[in-house]
Amino acid sequence: QNNNINMPLFSSSSSQKSSSQSRRHTNKSRSMAPSTATKRSSSHTLNDKQRDRLLSHRPAPQPHHLISVDDYHNEARRRLSKMVYDYYRSGSDDMHTLRWNQEEFSRIRLKPRILKDVSKLHLETDLFGCRLKFPLIVAPTAMHRMAHADGEIGSSKATTEFGTAFCLSTLATTKIQDVRENNPHGDLFYQLYVLKDREFTKRMVQEAEKHNFKAIFVTVDAPRLGNREPDHKNRFHLPQGLSLENLLSNLDEKNMESSLSAYFANQIDASLTWKDIDWLRSITNLPIVLKGIQCAEDAVLAAEHGCDGIVISNHGARQLDSAVSTVEILAEVVDAVRKHSKNADMKILIDGGIRRGTSILKALALGADCVLVGRPVLWGLSVAGSEGVRRVLEILYDEYVLAMQLVGATSLTELKQMGKKGMTVIRSKM
Repeated sequence: QNNNINMPLFSSSSSQKSSSQSRRHTNKSRSMAPSTATKRSSSHTLNDKQRDRLLSHRPAPQPHHLISVDDYHNEARRRLSKMVYDYYRSGSDDMHTLRWNQEEFSRIRLKPRILKDVSKLHLETDLFGCRLKFPLIVAPTAMHRMAHADGEIGSSKATTEFGTAFCLSTLATTKIQDVRENNPHGDLFYQLYVLKDREFTKRMVQEAEKHNFKAIFVTVDAPRLGNREPDHKNRFHLPQGLSLENLLSNLDEKNMESSLSAYFANQIDASLTWKDIDWLRSITNLPIVLKGIQCAEDAVLAAEHGCDGIVISNHGARQLDSAVSTVEILAEVVDAVRKHSKNADMKILIDGGIRRGTSILKALALGADCVLVGRPVLWGLSVAGSEGVRRVLEILYDEYVLAMQLVGATSLTELKQMGKKGMTVIRSKM
């Protein structure tokens, strides 16, 4: 059944066109998927040491050869080991939601306005006390040093140099303290898993506060880890010399060598409830953002519990396969929070499937305050370290600026107003 959301930037199109474009997009997505060895570079037949030696002599691609997020993705696929690439790239089970996250953006049609002065744009925005160059931040993703020696330090510094905020993962391969010491003036957020050991959880929050992180992003969609089959097949493990630096004091050496699934089965708390969110509020004055909201009802509950923000997210499609794509539920979440909660000003963020500036524009027009990108940053890091991260952010920024001018909007406020007046989003049948 098609769901129609009436707003002014989008025009309707026939279901036949939508279905045809969906098939073409699905075929393209399949061609990029790491499902068979024939769709990978032959370098994946090499072991990690052989690949590292080859790549150390391969010149970094020139910027004019890599002009989109997909270009960086394809180059990263050639450079990373199969185990690391599959860890970053894969979703759970059959990866339906992984495909839908990106495909649903392609089904949203834009209806531009013409003869408007778009020579001057006002793109900056404020988020949890931080001034952002435009409404995009870097999402928390695990283990950056698997991608490149620059790791989380390089990613955060590039993000700061570009002009936005970086969210550090609990599963980082760099300590909170080291990230801050190497990026003393950056806007940093911290992503938190609430572990069974509440005292250790409290110490992590205090460590983030001590080092002037600006907000806590609490992951709430992982009572268990999703079934990520490539990780099982690859027997995923941290490469030698790397560790989950912020968990070392809570993790003995034996567990460090075990699989991540076994570790989280023991450490992540499946009994987490709204009471624990209230407890977290009682131990910190930092803004609390719930990451993993997937329905309007939970968004309203987050507002009622005094959360400062939410991230509409399905964990990069790595948890429940067949979960709804994030952009599909964005409009109803925005409507529920703005009209039916006492905390109507709570910030609404979204991640999942954002690979183009037009996708950023669509999410903001549908009511989001900011978007997050994760995998694109990892692809940039994999290809060219810190410089690759900066370049990927610049690509998305340039595409967003172009989309804003072509659609006829000069600011986030104006874009949202245009979005409220009447665009239509057509969803294909499930």
